[in-house]
Amino acid sequence: MKKHYQQGYILTIELILIITILIIGSIGGVILVRDALIKRHQTKVDNQITVVDANNRPLGIAVSFDEHQAPLIFYTDRGANNTYRALIGIRDDRFTSREAVYYDAPNCQGNPCLKGLSDEATDSQGVSKLNNTGNVSYINALQQGPNYAIGQLGNTVIGQLLRSTPQQCPANSEQILSRYVSQKVVTGSPCESFEIDKQPADSSCLVGVTALGRPLVGTDGRELAVSCDTCQTGYESQGDILDLYLPEVESLLKDALKALKFVGVAVGTNFDIELGTICCPEGTRLEEDENIVETLVFTILQTTFELAGIDLVNNLIISETLSLIGIEPGITYCKTSLNLVNAEQVINITTGEPALSSLTPPFKVLLPVHSGQNSTTWIHTPPKGEGERQ
Repeated sequence: MKKHYQQGYILTIELILIITILIIGSIGGVILVRDALIKRHQTKVDNQITVVDANNRPLGIAVSFDEHQAPLIFYTDRGANNTYRALIGIRDDRFTSREAVYYDAPNCQGNPCLKGLSDEATDSQGVSKLNNTGNVSYINALQQGPNYAIGQLGNTVIGQLLRSTPQQCPANSEQILSRYVSQKVVTGSPCESFEIDKQPADSSCLVGVTALGRPLVGTDGRELAVSCDTCQTGYESQGDILDLYLPEVESLLKDALKALKFVGVAVGTNFDIELGTICCPEGTRLEEDENIVETLVFTILQTTFELAGIDLVNNLIISETLSLIGIEPGITYCKTSLNLVNAEQVINITTGEPALSSLTPPFKVLLPVHSGQNSTTWIHTPPKGEGERQ
């Protein structure tokens, strides 16, 4: 007898049941994954802040908020040697930045200049007008690229994005007359007049008096101060600057003492005047203006007379005598240094236009879209899993 072989397979009830369960389970799993992705996406959309302009053109998604609760977004600058990001604040009518922009003309006109990266030592005052409170953007330093800031744009308040260059600012620190602090909360332009911050120097170590090398005892029985070389904590010696002017200071000081002796004020003949150092707060330098020699001599004489118990300022004979040789009352100041580099406008390499110039205020944030409503109220409604928003 010939053997017959059956081809194919036998479809049993058990196999049909297994296939049905697998297919239905897979479809159900796909639906659950879909709904989970929709939930996640809608939750993300509801919670993220997207900033748009008046024409609904997106500026970006807020990555944080500043102290005024203005959204902060990243602008990607592809026009530099590398791709850098500038952190920009968005208000309803303007752009802002942590860094200020400095100008060599009033009303924020003239050449724009920026501070160097991570510059904490110079002009550390922010909008609060307190030292060490701001005006430094560390995101720029962390990228090891250029510095970015929002500066003046014509007569508007919207502002323009500027980028630092390797070149020095065309103006020195004394020629800076205004600065643009875009973070200020003001009506109109946040431009303000500017001058280098100054404070009186500490001259407690500048002058000491001795009698033939021995400490001099004052009328109250106490030893008069002796010049010192070490400044108090938080101050730095300006000895290097004093050394530059020491010959001129000593010459003018001798002339002053001779003139005072001629009118009967013989201070300096019975004891020796010793010069020490003058101190400035850390991060500042002694102001070197055109009258620094005369001011230093006046400070030396004033301190010496105080040690001897004589009021120099209110003594008419002494003040008039000193005035005849060019020594007027003055104060030795310490000023904050300001090292600036030139700034240029950031260009959008895609459009060839200045960055941000195509955006039109007022700016706003997008609110969630609710089905069947045209509401501007922000209401977060979790999705129900059917892929629909209600």
